Amino acid sequence: MTRIIIFDVDSTLLSVESLDFAVARALASQPGGKARADELAAITDRGMTGALDFRQSLEQRIAIAGLTSDDIMPASIALSELITPGMFELTGALRDRGHGVFAVSGGFLELLGPALATLGFMPGDVRANRFEFDEAGVVTGFDRENPLSRSGGKAVAVRALKGLTEASTAVMVGDGMTDFEAFADGAADAFIGFGGIVRREPVAARAPAYADSVDELAGLLGV
Repeated sequence: MTRIIIFDVDSTLLSVESLDFAVARALASQPGGKARADELAAITDRGMTGALDFRQSLEQRIAIAGLTSDDIMPASIALSELITPGMFELTGALRDRGHGVFAVSGGFLELLGPALATLGFMPGDVRANRFEFDEAGVVTGFDRENPLSRSGGKAVAVRALKGLTEASTAVMVGDGMTDFEAFADGAADAFIGFGGIVRREPVAARAPAYADSVDELAGLLGV
């Protein structure tokens, strides 16, 4: 395998931020729910633009979320209907050309699993965070040993995938600064910023290549 393409998930393969979506869905009928959901979305944006350390962003978002296992299952199914238009075809075309296609996310596998399966990712193709639950099924935290739960963690995951596959080239694709970090750290050989869902200016300003649509991304990837 000469080249692997590693995709971010939220606001890249998916047209939403999965945790924000799940929380907004769970809080929709609760008093003050929209304000909490808006607060969480603002924290997410600060983390994705590099204005807030990712671990701090994750801690603050989990504290606000108040998700339960009963919230997560239906949200994960709903997320499988929110794949970014064109990404199913693009990931399939890359596989058909013999490239390794992987997903590396700061999101949570419990939410992302069905959508990634729809996109053709096998369990071994995915690296993501995992929730921690109490006995009542309430999300209380996340696995802090997972490098993806902190800033710089995507570089760790990308470097490991490149070594595992013995690929000569690793290309990281994503919308956020956590994705760019994998390139800046030297783990990824190339980085393509993706603004087809959300254009984050700090990323666009630093990315050596940038796509504002899936069609542009396909062109940059040679598909």
